[in-house]
This record gives sequence, structure tokens and C-alpha cells, in this order.
Amino acid sequence: MHIRGITKADFDEIVSVMDQWWGGPSGLRPEPYFFYEFGHHALVAEEEGALAGFLLGFVSDREPRTAYVHLVGISPNHRRRGIARGLYEEFARRGSALGATTLKAITTVGNEGSVEFHRAMRFEVEHSPDYAGPSRARYVFTRALSD
Repeated sequence: MHIRGITKADFDEIVSVMDQWWGGPSGLRPEPYFFYEFGHHALVAEEEGALAGFLLGFVSDREPRTAYVHLVGISPNHRRRGIARGLYEEFARRGSALGATTLKAITTVGNEGSVEFHRAMRFEVEHSPDYAGPSRARYVFTRALSD
């Protein structure tokens, strides 16, 4: 597996495979600002030259700085091979180098696979009943970054 920064061609491919990777219209969209404005933070993973996964995120400019993971996708043909873990760890390494002290992600209530993954990655999990607005609960995952 090779992890590197995203390119415009990668972003275009991600947009074209999203529904296929999620098994139908997912409602999730990799917004263009994750390439144009935050592209130096986004990562892709390749196996034998093929797109195997991606991580879209950014490092906040607020204090304390946070490396925030917005969206991760892994090709169905590449799942359960440690690719998501590798993307998270590289993003954490890069975030720490930019001064981030915390790694953060969120998911919707009911996404137990995400909860299990983040627990396995040593994240603290908090249920926040109004995180996305009144009565719009989310799970908030946080993990301290080492120096």
C-alpha cells in the first residue's frame, strides 16, 4: 500500500466511484473544497497503482489545533486490509507535524461499524445528542496525538 497526497485526477475518480463503493446512492459527496481548499491534507491509498481508499480531512486553525477526518472511503475490493488504519495514521502524523494535538471524527448514530473501528483505533467515543443541531445526535471520536 502506498499513501500519498490527493490529485485532481484522484478527486475525480473518488467522485465517480462513491455510489459504487457505498452500494448505491449514499447521500455522501466528497465536496470539491476538500481538493481545492484542503487538498494538501487529503490522502489517497493505492495498491498496485489502483485507488484503494481515500481520506478527506483538514487541520483546523483554531486552538487547540485539531486534525479532523471528514470522510473515508475504502474500495470494496480492498477492505479489511488495514488501509483505513494506514490512512488515519498517516493523517495523524501529518496533522501532528502541523501542530494538531487531537485527531477527531464524527458519525451518525446507528453506524456501529464506524464506532467499532474508532474504538479499535483507541479513540474516545462520546454520544452528543445535539452535535449537528437540536436532536441531531452524532458520535464524536477523539484521540490525543503524540508529539
